[in-house]
This record gives sequence, structure tokens and C-alpha cells, in this order.
Amino acid sequence: MKNTTLLLGLALLGACSSNNKEVKTTDGATVVTFNDFEAGGGWLPDPTLLAKGQAHSGQYAMIVNKDHEFSLTFNSTLGRLSPRKFKKLRLEAWAYMPDANATGNLGIQLMDASDQKQLYGDGISFRTTIKEYGEWVPISKEFVLPDTITANQHLRMFLWRADAQSDVLVDDVKLSIVE
Repeated sequence: MKNTTLLLGLALLGACSSNNKEVKTTDGATVVTFNDFEAGGGWLPDPTLLAKGQAHSGQYAMIVNKDHEFSLTFNSTLGRLSPRKFKKLRLEAWAYMPDANATGNLGIQLMDASDQKQLYGDGISFRTTIKEYGEWVPISKEFVLPDTITANQHLRMFLWRADAQSDVLVDDVKLSIVE
């Protein structure tokens, strides 16, 4: 019953969220999505992919482990993220790796709308980025998208376990258009 209630709540919150307001960061970037996983807001819901009680902020964080290869997925057309064509994104988050058996990749993909082929893919590799275990650490990376992007292509964002044997968590994920 708890999982059903959480799933319904996430779906309703996601349906009520709006990307119509532009939020600017101090360097002029436009925030297109931010999620601390207390609400669904654009992320496809699966309550088993949220960990309760070990978040960076709030109660919930996104999780992958030996039983879950991929996390919740953010999915939006580029045209919905911005009415203007853009070429650079910044992905920021807080990540938690409990030990050396943990690894992960916070990734983005650009997908063709007609045939779902991947046109671009990149991410933040935890193994090369995170050097501290057992604590929340900030991670970030900027991505330059191909010049050929169109408004109907889909941007996906997700956490991949990358063969992790231990739980890997991400919280407070923010994606911004830099230019």
C-alpha cells in the first residue's frame, strides 16, 4: 500500500510541475530541471528506485545497486526544455558511494524522436570523479551537444550502476542550459 501511495503521489506531483518559469543561476544559466526526489517532477516513477532515510537533503534519494541497473529516468523533448536552440548543458548533483565496490555514472542521452536511436551520450563517471567514500560529494560536468539538435529530440537523464555491487545514491540533481 505504501508503494502504491508513493507511486500515485509521484505521478500527481509530476503532472502538476511546470517548466514554464525560467530560473537563472548566478552565472546566467537557465535551470531546466531540479529534483531532490521528494517530488516526481518529470522523472518516470518507480518507488523501488528511491532510497528513504539516506538522502543528501530531505528523505529520498535516487538509488541503483546490484538489483537495479538503472534509476528513475528524466525524459523531455529539447523544445520543452527551452524554446530556443541551445548547445551546452551543465549537470550538477550530490553523489554517495559507500565503498570501493560502488561505482556509477550519472548520464545523459540525446535520442532521435522517430526511431529512438541514441544521437549523443555522455555522463559523469563516479569512479574517476569521486574519491571519498561514505559521504555525500558534489559532482558536475558540462556537455556540448551536437550542432544538429532539434526541438523534437529527447533528452534523457539517469543513474547507471556500472557494475556496482554496493548501493550508489544521487540526490539534488540539477540540469541547466549554459548557452
